[in-house]
Amino acid sequence: MNEILNVYEKIENIVGTKYVTDSEPICYSYSMNCDFTLQGIPDIVVKPSNPEEVSEILKVANECGTKIIPRGNGADLTGGAKPIGDGGIVLDVTRMNKILDVDEENRIVTVEVGISWSELCEQLSNVGIGYYTGSTGPASGFSATIGGGLSNNTVGGGGAAMYGAVTEQCVGLEVVLPTGEIIYTGAKANSFRDKPFTRFALGADYSGLFLGDVGIHGIKTKASLNIYPLPEYRGYATYVIKKTKEMTPSKRASDLMIKWQHQRLPLHDFFYYTQSTVNSLKAQKVAKNLINAKVRGAILYYTTVADTQKQLDYNIERIEKLAQEAEFEKLGPTIEEGNIGKWFYEEDGRWQWSNHSWTGGYLFGLGGCVKCPTHQLPEYRKMYDQWVQRNFPKMIEIGPGGGAEFVAFGVNPTYIDVAGGAGVLSDVKHRDVQYELWKDFLITQIKTLGGLHYWMGEIIGRSLVDSGALTEEYYNFMITIKKALDPNKILSPGKFYLGDNY
Repeated sequence: MNEILNVYEKIENIVGTKYVTDSEPICYSYSMNCDFTLQGIPDIVVKPSNPEEVSEILKVANECGTKIIPRGNGADLTGGAKPIGDGGIVLDVTRMNKILDVDEENRIVTVEVGISWSELCEQLSNVGIGYYTGSTGPASGFSATIGGGLSNNTVGGGGAAMYGAVTEQCVGLEVVLPTGEIIYTGAKANSFRDKPFTRFALGADYSGLFLGDVGIHGIKTKASLNIYPLPEYRGYATYVIKKTKEMTPSKRASDLMIKWQHQRLPLHDFFYYTQSTVNSLKAQKVAKNLINAKVRGAILYYTTVADTQKQLDYNIERIEKLAQEAEFEKLGPTIEEGNIGKWFYEEDGRWQWSNHSWTGGYLFGLGGCVKCPTHQLPEYRKMYDQWVQRNFPKMIEIGPGGGAEFVAFGVNPTYIDVAGGAGVLSDVKHRDVQYELWKDFLITQIKTLGGLHYWMGEIIGRSLVDSGALTEEYYNFMITIKKALDPNKILSPGKFYLGDNY
């Protein structure tokens, strides 16, 4: 207790009394993310305002042997931004939430990582001719921060089919290393350069160490991203996909998605919703146009953008020709007629379609978002149904849920992201059972599909190791890097079990 008080006093001297607390209710509120199963209550919560304060806090943590867990707004479903086990310090970066520079000449924006994706895109839309970040962050982008998206290699918002994951748009970072040193990556690593313009510079791509690292290699404080002019012209359509004698909806959808990708059509986004996902969206009244249109079945929609009307018409003609050949049923052009594509692009639907996952109305209690080749969508459907069927009695026993609900969407250039999980909303007394179900679900994805998860929070990172997917050589390589950067094991310990292995 005296040791924690000593740490508290030192941190209070760094950030001031107002921005550090050991209040039990506040610490408890930081003990979980958006899942209800994984929980670790910190001793202290601190909200620094700049990288220098972050640096000093990390130096205190190293001196006292106290673990540090960086956190944005906690819009995470797999335990990525809370302690593994109780204790330690949660370092909340959301006070660092400013746009620092918009370089219109090089089309680069530099921000503090505590700003949300939606806030960044909103502010960029009012700069000059109007810009956006291309990949506009995760589906939780109303609250999810830039730092969280980059740490999780996210792809779930808008623009993934055209631009790929958000990490592909990053050209440089400011990072506070676990031992407290502050470095830049990319072009700005050259101390004579005042603005970044490329990520690949000065030798190896060290930005990659901190992109998708789920907070184990350093604390990102600033990020520079590519920006693009807001397209003046856009088009969209939504199709209902029903089962035929020859093919399931997921097979029909994946065949068309593959053709779209292979022909390099100018798609901004395309999404496939299972019938159960459509039903859930209607029940939660997330997409009211689905209710109005009385949609029955799975759906596939796309968005495309262009700089001229002629170019847009040409895009739409090529995209929709393939959908017509597949004999998909096209819904009307208006939102009221069920055009999810229009709602997704024009009414911020890209940050609403999965809101029911973060609001507790219907929880993906067993979240397991994976990347896989597009042709594996029918295989995923089969794996998912078999897993739910095998575990349905236990799922019903511990709480409501068990429905097969997921979304698949295209990512540049040739793969998809399958977002979702098994629906179980259990109470505290069933937490251990839910954890075992969850772990079994993740390992099934890894072994059956060779699935590549990207939300590497507590449970997914550990399941990756437990599944045996990583070779001994690769795992030892991970440990070597972690040990070199974090010799005192203070930053996000326990993910991938790395904190327990050196």
